[in-house]
Amino acid sequence: MEVNQDVKREDIQALVKEMMEGEEGKKMRQNAFDWGKKAMATTEIGGKSFNNFERCIKEALHHGDN
Repeated sequence: MEVNQDVKREDIQALVKEMMEGEEGKKMRQNAFDWGKKAMATTEIGGKSFNNFERCIKEALHHGDN
């Protein structure tokens, strides 16, 4: 969520309340949870990012062999 530079206490209070209790906050929390699960899955052993990183390291280590 974003706030203006001339933010007032009531504005922050409303944003925090929305994040904690509102539907938009609920959607944002669920979205963050879903992205967290995806990030964990891709970095675990066998995940796409893990495999790409492993391949990069192997290529870098074998680069000097040629």
